[in-house]
Amino acid sequence: MKRVTAHRRILAAALCFTLPFGLTACGDDVPDETTRYVGEAASYLTAAEEDGALGADAVADTDATQQGAMADEDVSGLETEPTDDGQACDFSEHRRTVLAKYDDDGDGALNARELRELKADVGERRDTLRPRLAQLGRRARHWAFWRVRWAFDENGDGALSAEERTALVDAMEARCQRLRTERLEQHDTNGDGTLDEAERQAAREARRARWEARRQERLGTYDANDNGVLDAGERVALRRDRVEAAQERRATLLATYDTNGDGRLSTEEALPLRQDIQRRIIEGRDAEG
Repeated sequence: MKRVTAHRRILAAALCFTLPFGLTACGDDVPDETTRYVGEAASYLTAAEEDGALGADAVADTDATQQGAMADEDVSGLETEPTDDGQACDFSEHRRTVLAKYDDDGDGALNARELRELKADVGERRDTLRPRLAQLGRRARHWAFWRVRWAFDENGDGALSAEERTALVDAMEARCQRLRTERLEQHDTNGDGTLDEAERQAAREARRARWEARRQERLGTYDANDNGVLDAGERVALRRDRVEAAQERRATLLATYDTNGDGRLSTEEALPLRQDIQRRIIEGRDAEG
């Protein structure tokens, strides 16, 4: 456990330089349960905004069924034009969105019943994350967020402790801030720190152009009848290749981290991989949005 504690200190130090002044990650305050769960739901909304392979190396701890489900989500995302309002990532706004959704009595806080509803909707695993939360995002990316959760579940018990959930939220908030900075650097042409309508339109067009480039590349490989869309059989071929790529990546990761060669990652073997994914999340890597 000493390695975990030391790693937490390193992450906290990194977050202090990343997050705006005054956030919990840089102080001694411990967030309460409501703050943690609202933050986790806000983290899900942040993950849903992205196109990149967020936490992709968590595939090391998946089976064939999970790999197939991830491929289904990936293929669906590749087939659907992204919905983007052009705004920069705003974690505080995500928090407000979650709070407004679950604050049924409108008093600005979550009572015990409202918090229970949020906790139930967030769930601990992909198949317990309920539609009400997913509908708050621009699109559903359940497996992308499952991979984030996996990275922060350092003891491998399938659930997040209060400390693990806090670390996840802090990291996703730091990621959102980095992605926000990147979008402002790219599209805030007048340098006022916000995106006006023209700048948001430019951001939307740039994202759509990236999506269209990937779409054309995909069509070039899988559109066998050259009709400009992927038919059912062509989507099956794409899904098959995505699964095969996941299996190859899993084999590569096991070759690195499965030190006893038993074909699976123990909690100790998985810890360095989880921590590497955590760093990539904080650094804003594997992102395109």
